[in-house]
Amino acid sequence: MQVHFSMAVFCTLMAAVVALTACYPAISADVVRLMARTAVGRIKKIKDEHFQMSPEIDFGPETDTPIEGLTSVLAHLGYLQMRLQVPVAHHLRQLQADLETLHNNLEEMAISQGCPLPKAGGNLHKEETAFPITSNYLCLLELQWYLEKLCLNLDKLKSC
Repeated sequence: MQVHFSMAVFCTLMAAVVALTACYPAISADVVRLMARTAVGRIKKIKDEHFQMSPEIDFGPETDTPIEGLTSVLAHLGYLQMRLQVPVAHHLRQLQADLETLHNNLEEMAISQGCPLPKAGGNLHKEETAFPITSNYLCLLELQWYLEKLCLNLDKLKSC
C-alpha cells in the first residue's frame, strides 16, 4: 500500500514537471532580440531623463567587444550588469531586472546547448567607482552598443 502511494505521488510529480516544461518553450533568438531591444529602449529613456549630457561631448569610440558565442555574451553582459550596480541607482532598477532576465535566459540557452558558463565577474576598477554618474552613463552607452550589436549577430548564439 505504501509503495503504491509513493509511486502515485512520484508519477503525479513527474507529470507536473513535464507539463511545466511544455509550458515554457526553449528560448529563441527572437525572444533574445525582443528582450535586447526592450533594454535598449529603456536605456535611451534613462539617458534622456536622468543624464543631461551635451551632444558635443565625445565619449570616445564605441568599444568593440566581440560577440563570439553564448559564453562570451554571458561574460560581457555579466560584467556590464556588475558595473551598473555600483552605485545603486533607483532609475536603473527596471533595466537591471530586464538584464537579469536576459542573462538568465541566455544562461538557459547555453546550458541547453552544452556551452561552458563563464566564471563569476571580477572586481571593478577604482576609476569606475570614483565618478559614479559618469561611470553609469558610459556603462549605459557601452551596454546600448553591445545590445544593438547582439541584435545584429544573433546567429552567434548558436555556438558556444
